[in-house]
Amino acid sequence: MRKGIIIQKSNYKKKKNKYNNSLNDEILKNQKRILIFSILCVITLFVGTSYALLTNFDKTDNVITIKSGNLTMTVANDLITLNNKLPESDAEGIENSTPVVITLTNTGTMDIMKYDVKLVKEESSNTSTLEEQYIKYAISTDGGTTYNTASVLTSNNNIIFTGYNLSVNESDTIYLKTWIDESAKNNAIGKTYYGSVKVDLYQKFNIPLKDVLDTNLSTENIVERYNVKYLSANKEDIDNNYVWYSGKLWRIVLINPDNSIKLITDDIITNINFGINGGDDSFYTDNENKSFMYQWLNEDFLDTLYNYENIIVTNSKWNVLKEYSNDISAPIVEGADNVKSYIAPVGLLNSYEYYRSWKNYDPSNGYLNTGYYWWLLNPLEASCVWTVDATGDAWCSTLDGVTGVRPSINLKSDVLFAGGLGTKSDPYKIVGDKEKPINNTTLLSTRTSGEYVKFNNELYRIVSTQNNITKINKNDYVRDTSNNVLTKQFSTSITYGGGTSDDYWDYYLNNTWYNNLDTNSKNMIVESVYYIAAMTTDNSYKKTICATASNTVTTKDCEKTTTTWTGLVGLPRFGEMFASQQVEDGSLASHFYTMSPYYNAGIWYISSDFSYNGNISVARAVRPSINLKSSVKITTGKGTKENPFEISL
Repeated sequence: MRKGIIIQKSNYKKKKNKYNNSLNDEILKNQKRILIFSILCVITLFVGTSYALLTNFDKTDNVITIKSGNLTMTVANDLITLNNKLPESDAEGIENSTPVVITLTNTGTMDIMKYDVKLVKEESSNTSTLEEQYIKYAISTDGGTTYNTASVLTSNNNIIFTGYNLSVNESDTIYLKTWIDESAKNNAIGKTYYGSVKVDLYQKFNIPLKDVLDTNLSTENIVERYNVKYLSANKEDIDNNYVWYSGKLWRIVLINPDNSIKLITDDIITNINFGINGGDDSFYTDNENKSFMYQWLNEDFLDTLYNYENIIVTNSKWNVLKEYSNDISAPIVEGADNVKSYIAPVGLLNSYEYYRSWKNYDPSNGYLNTGYYWWLLNPLEASCVWTVDATGDAWCSTLDGVTGVRPSINLKSDVLFAGGLGTKSDPYKIVGDKEKPINNTTLLSTRTSGEYVKFNNELYRIVSTQNNITKINKNDYVRDTSNNVLTKQFSTSITYGGGTSDDYWDYYLNNTWYNNLDTNSKNMIVESVYYIAAMTTDNSYKKTICATASNTVTTKDCEKTTTTWTGLVGLPRFGEMFASQQVEDGSLASHFYTMSPYYNAGIWYISSDFSYNGNISVARAVRPSINLKSSVKITTGKGTKENPFEISL
């Protein structure tokens, strides 16, 4: 189907010397030239759409018909063939070209406010060698009688036509003519261009996200049990259940009977142990005796969610079995006699919800399998909680084990859709989330924890903001010039800052690494206080920052420890946001240091499965943590991984 625009090589045999081994303009005029422009009809649904992607493709005679959830596109005269034609003037191109006739019909249930027809260079499997600047086109909307002024296709603006107000069951037809511009001359010889026509739809915003999901999510990926709609799919079968909210990428897991929507973060946010002080196996027992997991989720993490009172269900029920079960398929149904519920804004998936995400009972290929270890909510047996491993399978981990946390929330049933396809690169957006920054005006310190920042041309994430100082963690490990992960010893003791040479991370980061930053990046860093208190034997993550770890006082409000280090470049703290594995390049086994000691026995480090306290002399990786000045501004970007904020003073 992908035939592309192909400009055939000339059959002319070059004469030596006289033409200096090149074809001049006069010779070009005598050559047979063939331009084949194949329309690869792909309907893509961009900002504001609420319907499924391509669902059906038919071709009869010289007509291509493509049907999607809300648009039918027919293309007549799918090939433009210019035989014996040269690069030509606009007047000649319009007169001589055979049009491609594109008809768009709104077959959905909502009016299309706007649509963009694009001619896009296809490079996934074919390499285009002809530059866009030599491709000319013109559009007619009156049946091919008159054409608009010819335009040049450009790489940064490939929209060739924009239409408005296409009502349900109505159609628009455009005629597209394409030719090689006369300015191409010899530059078109032997060149190839592969292009496709795509249509981006813009539909009504401010409709319930639930209505969007009803149409966008395939019924083949939905399993309904006990009035709950679970998304059950293999990785390759679902790529439209992503949501961007509060600087974090989430996956839709299920739709509750009340139409609230349960999400889980797409990646691991931190690594902590689950347990409670007394070793209780409950999510929490009462307001005075909360598990570490409950505290972290509903204090530290909840504090990072923007406008959450108006977006998430703050009295969500988190359900577990009253009696232990090692059967992951055992139903956990709200209201059942064998189920108890905890009330909290933030929780974790329980074992049954995770089980229902599998397709054909294959956890390894389930869309929630990230290749890392992470906690589920409910006990498998006394003092032992269900945990997902790197293969996607689930098993038992003791409460004092330290592994990954993927928080879960429920979006309110009336949360409104604000755009996006639901794909990883273009997730659903919701009304009420943080507004876009104003370039060269918005301060970085006003943004949300989790948003991505480009610093020194590398990717970082916002951890927190305090006194208008923004803390960011590197998203990847420190690497050498060959892109290999660097490993070094921690320091000369368990106290960060004592290193004496590049053999130690604390010395290397604050000298060699810092000195290799560009000038603009150096100027943005501010020397800051880093908390380096030890997490003692009670295993409370709060001990790394608080003078006294209290079940009822948050890490934000507690009296801070006086055990600190002041400097330019530190490391993530145990239990801090994004003190977790983030790398997606296959380095899952790499271990990286935090800067938090464990009692007097070593330093906590993060692995792909669990976190451990280890010997400081072992060579491990790191992900630097730095603080940026209050005057740092956003110059461009959206704060996403694909389009991070670019910043400057």
